[in-house]
Amino acid sequence: MEKIVSRVELSEDPALPGEILNKAESLFVAFQTGDFPYVLPFNHVWLDGRIYIHCALEGRKIDVLRRDGRVGFSTAVDVCIIREKSTTHFRSLCGTGRVSEVTDTEEKRRALDAISLRFDARCPRPTPDAALARVNILRIDVESLTCRHKNGPRRKDKE
Repeated sequence: MEKIVSRVELSEDPALPGEILNKAESLFVAFQTGDFPYVLPFNHVWLDGRIYIHCALEGRKIDVLRRDGRVGFSTAVDVCIIREKSTTHFRSLCGTGRVSEVTDTEEKRRALDAISLRFDARCPRPTPDAALARVNILRIDVESLTCRHKNGPRRKDKE
């Protein structure tokens, strides 16, 4: 009888992080609270090797990131449960980085325009200054990044 062994593969493909981040609907970001991680989902965009997310001007996440800007993040795409084989196929990304508030008006506008374009938001582009003043843009400078994929059998062993 032939046995099919499925493995999770660590990817070395430099294009894969962008592919995953550009396809993912949400990015889960874990903030450092000192006690437990504070994990929230965000709309995001991948620009020039950085991740941009938008949020409110104030609140718990802003308080937390101002104390400690270290974050972890994760997302997955192409998730398909294969029940008859008791496995799941996927492409995923996990990483760490430092998050900061974007204060440069043009960088903030570029990131918000890219987010609104990516999610087909019905808002004017370029983003007007008045709208920029009502939103916070956070930039994650990536320090580590790992992509994994499991897309089916990788090798066959005889039993």
